Amino acid sequence: MLSYGEFINKINQLEEANILLTALKFKIFTVLEKKSLAATQVAKKAGTSAKETAVLLNVLVAMGALKRSGEKFSNTSETYKNFCESSPHYKLGTVMLKLENRDEFSQLNQIIQNGRNLEDYAGGDDPEFRRKFTYAMHERSQLYSGPIANFVARKPVGRLLDLGGGPGSYSAAILKVDKNAEATILDRASAINVGQEIHQKSKVFRRMQFQEGDLFDSQWPSGFDTVLFSNILHIYNPQQNKILLKKIHRVLEKTGRLVIVDLFMHKNKTTPYEAVCFSLTMLLFTETGKSYTFEECKVLLKATGFSAFKTFRIGNGSSLIEARKK
Repeated sequence: MLSYGEFINKINQLEEANILLTALKFKIFTVLEKKSLAATQVAKKAGTSAKETAVLLNVLVAMGALKRSGEKFSNTSETYKNFCESSPHYKLGTVMLKLENRDEFSQLNQIIQNGRNLEDYAGGDDPEFRRKFTYAMHERSQLYSGPIANFVARKPVGRLLDLGGGPGSYSAAILKVDKNAEATILDRASAINVGQEIHQKSKVFRRMQFQEGDLFDSQWPSGFDTVLFSNILHIYNPQQNKILLKKIHRVLEKTGRLVIVDLFMHKNKTTPYEAVCFSLTMLLFTETGKSYTFEECKVLLKATGFSAFKTFRIGNGSSLIEARKK
């Protein structure tokens, strides 16, 4: 049960979130780099008001996001590493997504009251957004690639098709475990360009093939032993997913494996916490998408020619379902 105090504390976290997002928006951590600067210097470089910037910087110090010595401010090792654009470890995609999330969640009240406005999702894919989003997916994959790779590669992988695989980070992790496997990553051009850039110096790159394509419109290659369908299911409605699952069934070899990775809910639709919260995110970011329960996914799989289901919990709300082609 959520107590009164916990209820209020969660609302108060919105204040902290907005402070950090404002720092990202005005590139405070990039301005500071590895230097120590006074508030007036930070404001001049950031294009902000000096007096108000000083207040923001002091709050960031209080939160532990910056350090202060005398009248000068500097990054912590973590804020420099992850949020300064000159750092080789800068989280480009994550920063973009977090700033986008604030704008999207500001529309939550309207969506809950009136439902999704489908016109908001009209138009083609923005290549620059897709590029940054792909980096975000690579950054996120570092939390999950190990468990996913170990599960998939517990059996011979053979020829792997990674559908909508973005940067191909899960495929790369799988190939590191299974030295005989080969992977084809199919996605939009802007996504696979990022994947090639990220993995070109990796030892597994020679066993990775990047193919430009659209999940619904493109003709997929065939003859695969394993298909990875990672974080795609939640984007589409059941009818659309049936189309994709039937296509997957056709390109798999006899008794081939399908591995679906997603944030699955239990039948009660109130657990696990992260997957339930993600269902609200799908209201904001997709035209018809949603979080699926394990049972709903298995119904779709049975209807499209799959059986022998095995589930595995990855963590943080993410799980996978493995199925065999009948």
